[in-house]
Formats: sequence, structure tokens, C-alpha cells
Amino acid sequence: MGLHNYQEILEKNNIKWETRSMDNADVNNLDGQCVMALLLGAVRADRFCEGALLGFCESGAVKKWLERLLELDDV
Repeated sequence: MGLHNYQEILEKNNIKWETRSMDNADVNNLDGQCVMALLLGAVRADRFCEGALLGFCESGAVKKWLERLLELDDV
């Protein structure tokens, strides 16, 4: 999926690799690659800032991203 360039994928979709931008991303029109980039970005953020992934879980962002992947899988 080319996820080693997850920041570039996010940028192409007007999403910054920062909490607010990723949390507020409208996933309704994102493809699977971008949603996976969001998930990977959250995991990578936790490497640099312990608790970042937990924050994305608590905000509901991870649930929203996983639901979008499920929608895409059902198509």
C-alpha cells in the first residue's frame, strides 16, 4: 500500500500529521490507503509522544477509521 510514505499520503488528502488534523479528518471520502495512513500515523505518533495512540482511541478517531475500513471492505 505504500504506507512507508504515510505523511505524504496524509498531505495529499489535506491532512496534517498532527492530532487535531487527524482527529478531525472526514473519512467519508477517503480511500483505504489514506485510512491506513491515519492508523499508521497514530501508531508512529505514539512512538514519539507516549499516549498519542490512546488519545486517538479515546477521541473516537480510531473507531471512525476502522468503521471506514469496514465500509470499504463491504463494497
